Amino acid sequence: MIGCPDHGPPSEPDHRFCEVCGRNLITGEPAPQPVATTRLSSRAADPTCPSCGTAYAGDEGYCDHCGRRRPVGRDHADLDLTTVAGVTDRGRRHRRNEDAIAIGRTGDVTAAVVCDGVSTSTHPDTAAYAAAEAGLAALLAALAGGTEPTRATLDGARAAAAAARATAGPDPGDSPPSCTYVSGIVTADVVTVGWIGDSRAYWLGPDPACLTVDDSVAGQLAAGRPLPPGLDADPASKALIRWLGADADDRDAQVVSLRPAGPGRLLLCSDGLHDYLSDPGALAAASSGQLIDVARRLTAIALDGGGHDNVTVAVLSSAASGGTPS
Repeated sequence: MIGCPDHGPPSEPDHRFCEVCGRNLITGEPAPQPVATTRLSSRAADPTCPSCGTAYAGDEGYCDHCGRRRPVGRDHADLDLTTVAGVTDRGRRHRRNEDAIAIGRTGDVTAAVVCDGVSTSTHPDTAAYAAAEAGLAALLAALAGGTEPTRATLDGARAAAAAARATAGPDPGDSPPSCTYVSGIVTADVVTVGWIGDSRAYWLGPDPACLTVDDSVAGQLAAGRPLPPGLDADPASKALIRWLGADADDRDAQVVSLRPAGPGRLLLCSDGLHDYLSDPGALAAASSGQLIDVARRLTAIALDGGGHDNVTVAVLSSAASGGTPS
């Protein structure tokens, strides 16, 4: 047994670690330093009602003055951590923004989650924010603990599914809060994506490509995949076959990993963007410059095209070189 060079011998002879700094008293190795983790989301933080300007009273869900429902997310938000950035916008036709975005990094690893509230459900923004924030927190915690990206992606999706389900409360009703989910992780040499629903991920670099297959009737038919029994095989149908919420059975994301052949960007987006611009090459052509500028540019493309839906874009930088999809 050796004592700590900074704090002396332990208080008990059988202690293996310094009580002050955590140094291993057997090997002499210093305690591992915690990995710095940062998270941002587009959740609303304004203490006043956007409709009438009245200050909210506590945690009430509605404005006491005008009765308008308190927004969960911001109508527009720009999030920027340099190596990962994102923008979300209400669009031109919706009353509120029911998309959610959360971005973060732990050490040199970056991650992002985009969730799109299912508009036919009740209070879909509550599901989107619960899923986005829980998913990102679980992703980053797993990565900081040394979990490999595929396993971390699955952990994040399961946490998101549980959080979305919980927003329904004890009486889910016929159309509980629901959302889609897509996550992305970028490490030094691997890009990992997980999804449930029709929010997408694109690789914008050498050989740009869409990495996801929409969990919709049209998406499955286009990919040559069989539909669940009882669904009408309409190739134009955007009806979801997988989503997050109390009325959803799926909690495991589909996962794909890519070892890029060179530097590029990973794009995550809701259908508010890919309904207007879905071609990987065209998206890659619009992806030069700082990440936050790319996210703003792509959002503007959707808004200029009509902005019929909420639009959310997350962009992550990858400096990887050499590799193949898996």
